[in-house]
Amino acid sequence: MNPIQTITFAVNTSKPGAEAAARYLAGIAECEGVQTMITTEYPLPMNALEGQDLCCAIGGDGTLLGVLDAALHSQSAVLGVNMGKLGFLATFTEAEAGSDLPSLIKGNYSIADRSVLRCETQSGEAVYGLNDVVLKETEGSGLIRLKVASNGNPVSEYHCDGLIFSTPTGSTAYNLSAGGPIIGPRVSAIAMTPICPHTLGNRSVIFDNSSVIAVSTLQPGPCPRITIDGRVRFKNDNNFPIKITVAEKTFRLMQNPDHSHFAIVRDKLKWGGPTIQS
Repeated sequence: MNPIQTITFAVNTSKPGAEAAARYLAGIAECEGVQTMITTEYPLPMNALEGQDLCCAIGGDGTLLGVLDAALHSQSAVLGVNMGKLGFLATFTEAEAGSDLPSLIKGNYSIADRSVLRCETQSGEAVYGLNDVVLKETEGSGLIRLKVASNGNPVSEYHCDGLIFSTPTGSTAYNLSAGGPIIGPRVSAIAMTPICPHTLGNRSVIFDNSSVIAVSTLQPGPCPRITIDGRVRFKNDNNFPIKITVAEKTFRLMQNPDHSHFAIVRDKLKWGGPTIQS
């Protein structure tokens, strides 16, 4: 891999120790001859990573999600340093990042190209999500009624609390909590998981990456809010039907060459059993 020459450190100031960690890691990078910049903006502006080889997101998975638009725009690689709890995406601890950074800078890393969802409203406004697009009833409004089609073909109608459309990356987030499947990060798929469906036969559906998924509302019923990667988007009431597809660009996640996705899953989900030898 190409050596790293420029790094932006994106810091979540709400995480104790994050700013100190950024200064520490920036010092290591500068000793390796790397040009560095530290920012506390969240989410990052679209053009914040132009000309940057790497964005080091320091905080947790939420911090990393906040650099998505800028990373897609610049196609900079992103490395996540976890100062929080789970850390499915931000897999480096501060100590690991400090010890591994000189080697990563020299080009000893791998890039995982993670798929991204594109959610477009009927007006043509689009937002991108690395984890998921969630359609959910507003608080206290009751069940929502939705109709889903794929490539113009009807899939089903749903009377439920909501629907989750997840990437493989996001399959261990809300999708998993709602009973959806864990999907390996290299699988080309979109998972659709209903939230508390009124019909027991409504279960998760896996679509291939070429699918154009259309979701429309059915009356009577409230209009759901649209949450993408945990943030409420498209706040007006005239968004549906919406279209969900896999974006052309990928999110470039930096990892150690020996990174194991399911080692992270076993650790974070506290799966038992003997140590698995490769």
